[in-house]
Amino acid sequence: MGKAIVQLLFLFFLIVWNTACRQKANGPIVQAVYPSSNILPENLLRMYVQFSVPMKTVGNLERIKLFDEEGHEVQHVFFNNVHELWNTEQTQLTLILDPARVKTGLQANQELGRAIQPQHKYTLVVEGLEDVRHQKMEQRFEKKINVVKADLRAPDTKNWMLTMPKANSKTDFTIQFAEMLDYYSMQQRLIVTNSENKPVKGLISVEKQETLWRFQPVSPWEKGDYVLHINSRLEDPAGNNLNGLFDHKPGSLKHPREGVVEQIRFTIN
Repeated sequence: MGKAIVQLLFLFFLIVWNTACRQKANGPIVQAVYPSSNILPENLLRMYVQFSVPMKTVGNLERIKLFDEEGHEVQHVFFNNVHELWNTEQTQLTLILDPARVKTGLQANQELGRAIQPQHKYTLVVEGLEDVRHQKMEQRFEKKINVVKADLRAPDTKNWMLTMPKANSKTDFTIQFAEMLDYYSMQQRLIVTNSENKPVKGLISVEKQETLWRFQPVSPWEKGDYVLHINSRLEDPAGNNLNGLFDHKPGSLKHPREGVVEQIRFTIN
C-alpha cells in the first residue's frame, strides 16, 4: 500500500513538473493587431498590439519595426513616448505613428514625409519582447500592410446603420459604420442609457474589421426610450473624429472644444 502511494506521488510530481516546463517553454505571442485590416491609409495614426499574457512595459519599441518592400527598415516611424502606452492588464500596447510626420505642414512632415506611402507595401515585425515572467517571444510576428491614399473623411453619424433590438429579448443592438473606426475608441466612446439616464449593462464586441459595433445586453430589453451617447472623440485609425479631421485647418472643427457628446435617441417596442 505504501509503495503504491509513493508511486502515485511520484507520478503526480512528474505531471506537475512537465506542466510547469511546458508553461515555461511557451513564451508570449501576439494575438492580434488593430487595425485588423491589411489595407491602411498613409495617414495612419495609431495601432494596437495585443499579447497573450501580461508583458514587460519598458524597452519594447526598439523591438517593433517596420520594413519596406525591399526589406529595409523604415526609420523614425513610431512616436517614442517617455512611458510606453500599455493598458492596465499590460496585454495591449498602443503604437502611435509620429504625429509630426502624419500631420501636414509640420517640420518633420516636410522634411521626412509620412512614414508609410501609398501604393507601397510594408511589414510590421514584432519579436523578442518579454512577458512579466521574463519569457521571451519564441515566434516572430508579422503583419502585412498595403498602403492607400490618406483618409480625409471624418466619421459621420448620418452614415451609420442602426439595427434596433426587440423588447423582452436579448437581441443585439448593432451599428454598421460606413468606414473602419479605431478599435479602442469603439469600446470606450459609445454608451447606451435607458429612460432614467442609467447605462444599460452589456457586452461590447468589435467586428468586421472594426466596421461593426455590437452591444449584447445582460438583461432583456424593456420597452421604452433609449439614448446612444457618442463622444465626439470617437475616431478612425487616422485620428479623424466626429469633430473633424486630425489634419484639420484652423476653424474647420464642428465644435470649439473636444469631447462634446452627441446623442441618438431610439425607442424599443
